[in-house]
Amino acid sequence: MRVLITGGAGFIGGTLARAHRDRGDHVVALDSLVTGVASQVPDGIELVQADIRDPDLPAIIRSRGPFDLVSHHAALKDVRLALLDPRADADVNVVGTLNVIRAAVDTGAGRLTFASSAAVYGDPPSFPTDEDAPIVPISPYGIGKYAGELYGRYFAHARGLPVTAFRYGTVFGTHTPEASEAGVIAIFARRIVAGEGVVIYGDGLQTRDFVHVDDIVRANLAVADASPPDPFVAFNVATGVETSVVDLASHMGALVEHPLIVRHEAAKAGEVRRNRMDASRLHAATGWVPQVDMDSGLVAVIDAARERFGA
Repeated sequence: MRVLITGGAGFIGGTLARAHRDRGDHVVALDSLVTGVASQVPDGIELVQADIRDPDLPAIIRSRGPFDLVSHHAALKDVRLALLDPRADADVNVVGTLNVIRAAVDTGAGRLTFASSAAVYGDPPSFPTDEDAPIVPISPYGIGKYAGELYGRYFAHARGLPVTAFRYGTVFGTHTPEASEAGVIAIFARRIVAGEGVVIYGDGLQTRDFVHVDDIVRANLAVADASPPDPFVAFNVATGVETSVVDLASHMGALVEHPLIVRHEAAKAGEVRRNRMDASRLHAATGWVPQVDMDSGLVAVIDAARERFGA
């Protein structure tokens, strides 16, 4: 399989690029390196430094293609930054995504997959939340992700490009950026290693459906290998387990065998209260189930923080 991964020097994109390479696929990573890091791109994979908003993107892709799969993971992933600057968020996550979809069509890509988010649901009325739940995003980030899905749906039906949107839960792993949706885990790990207390915004009872990046990669590979069930389809990718921020802090403290000092500050605007998702549609289509349990994932994050920060 010939695969182009936008955001291929990022946390999820780089991990996915390695998995495609390891199974023998020909992989090209495209990244602006504004937030991505070149060292995240595995050996043996070409890195093309380019911005997804570049009007010349079709020519850039055509020079390396054609591709069986365009996997679109380039994005601004900082929900709080999106609140401060919605225009910048829309420029990358809406205009950039539209540019990638059009480039995939123009260069004859076989299919496109797209990293969407649980943020499209906002505060849903029921749990676990399935893909038929109302779409009522409460943040610019969620709005931008759903706009990308709508463009994907349009081009799937109007131009015949099969598009799959992955509505990810809160993705974490050993290289989780602190500015990402799962940044709370990375921040807590760094503070644990330093022997410092942690800050929780609001009462800490807000919950997230944390899913390990390795399970995200397995979902991507499973969909890449399956025939598209429809021109456009959206899949939740999550564990179906919700964890509150206070329970996360307590549990991470228990894993290192000492309680954490917790300080509360004012809640942040635009953050959903609860998140627990139903991934049965993805399971029915591909057989995917999450395999990385929360404890082993958290231990790996803490160990990586110890190695990185020298403690």
